[in-house]
Amino acid sequence: MLVIVGAMALLALYANVRGWRRDKIESVIVSPAGSPSPAAP
Repeated sequence: MLVIVGAMALLALYANVRGWRRDKIESVIVSPAGSPSPAAP
């Protein structure tokens, strides 16, 4: 019984660590491209 609880705790910890690392890796900053300004005559 104790082994099953320990294995489930380790699995939950592993899943949380993967989620944290994925958030850190996949955080992408998207900056919109500026629209071209018309040339002054």
